[in-house]
Amino acid sequence: MQVFFYVVSFGFLVFALYLFCHVRRKIEYYRRLEKSFDTIVDGLSKLDPNSPEEEFFQKILNIAMEVVPEAVKGSVSRITPSGDWIFVASRGHIVDLLGKRFPSRYLFRAGRDPVEVNFLDYDRDLFPDDMWKFFERTLRGTKKSLVVGIFSGDEFVGNIALDSPYSGFSELSKKVLKSLGNLASTYLLMRKTLANEQLQKVMSTIFTLLFLFRKSISVEEFLKEALQKIVEASNVFTGGIVFEGNIPVFHTDLEEIPEFDFEESKEEEKIEKLVKDGVHYIVVHLDYKDMPSYHMVFLSNEDIAPSFFSVLNTFAEVVSLYLREYHLHQKYRELALKDPLTEAYSRHYFNEWIFSHMAWLRRNQKKSILVIMDVDGLKINDTYGHLMGDKALVEFVKTLKRTVRESDLVFRYGGDEFLLVLVDSTKENAAGVLKRVEENLKNVDLPFNIEFSVGYEEIDGFIPIERVLSRADDLLYKNKFKKRGGSE
Repeated sequence: MQVFFYVVSFGFLVFALYLFCHVRRKIEYYRRLEKSFDTIVDGLSKLDPNSPEEEFFQKILNIAMEVVPEAVKGSVSRITPSGDWIFVASRGHIVDLLGKRFPSRYLFRAGRDPVEVNFLDYDRDLFPDDMWKFFERTLRGTKKSLVVGIFSGDEFVGNIALDSPYSGFSELSKKVLKSLGNLASTYLLMRKTLANEQLQKVMSTIFTLLFLFRKSISVEEFLKEALQKIVEASNVFTGGIVFEGNIPVFHTDLEEIPEFDFEESKEEEKIEKLVKDGVHYIVVHLDYKDMPSYHMVFLSNEDIAPSFFSVLNTFAEVVSLYLREYHLHQKYRELALKDPLTEAYSRHYFNEWIFSHMAWLRRNQKKSILVIMDVDGLKINDTYGHLMGDKALVEFVKTLKRTVRESDLVFRYGGDEFLLVLVDSTKENAAGVLKRVEENLKNVDLPFNIEFSVGYEEIDGFIPIERVLSRADDLLYKNKFKKRGGSE
């Protein structure tokens, strides 16, 4: 039996180390991704839309080299009106690419998704001799190139190409380069629409939305401001609505909100055009994994010109980028602020979160319940060892999460002490929840029963949280004293 427990303990230790390393890797991934998006947004938001094209492309290349760590050299290319391919920006190449021209039919045309290529693997018969020699000189020491297309609306205009001496690029690098390519296309479309005063105003508005990335605002606040700015700038839309799923969350300039069923929509494009009862609707679908599905609906009394759809595609891309960055920020914070053993939230996160929650309670005149829970781990550790004690804490938190609602939060407050916040609840509900926790813990596959003591108190948003914690803590120790038969 003792050998069995040693084996179980060792297996749990290996699992705990694996979990710790996995969380650390995830935190590092999200940290790097968030930092890359910040670099892109910060660089582009400082650009002057009236700056020369060459200056813009050089800035794009500098940003690309910064956010793709595998790249040691690169270039931004452009197709001229006469059909020649010209390298308008270069960095780190053996030869000066600026002004070098080739017929565009010979060169690789990338799409909106980055692809890895190796030009030296191509059949050299596809290229004239002078072009082949040029590539051999330029790509000397390069194993792979990462290439993404640049578009002006739907028109392909050139590439961002980054060269690496390594055998490939990470998925993170491909993801951030795709976002950079899309935003570079946004800029070019804005230049293209300078002749149309109305489109120019909308495009300028879209580009100013990048400045909102620097503010600490929620998705809902960002979508609300984006909706209002586009309606004001367009002179075409008479109003707009933002839906979360099929539920309208806010609107502007509307007396009556139309109903939509987006779940039944078969449209796969980001932009959908609808006509109902003589009203023209443009729907911008904003779906991003692991986040709620949002839909922005714009209303107009007249048909929307085709030129507007390219602009709205750009708008959708900028808003989607914000959703991605916000999601990454939340994911990074969530991983960084969780206890690596139990995956409960940390005490530090509780100290940050509780004040915003109390403000929410005050605004909505609601109450939550704060529960302090103390796991009786002393006898477990003495009998079965500390590794088995750790496993008991992990199973305890898993059972808690399975029992409570998704909106309720579990925090590891210290050692074997946990906080459970039952959001928008009552003391009567808390008693029922804790009873279910006790019953569910009996089904945990361990050679002992997990027992715990509790104390709980209401949070109303007005009583200081220190006082609430003190009251709940007093009740906890009274219950522990009672469980011991009234003796110390």
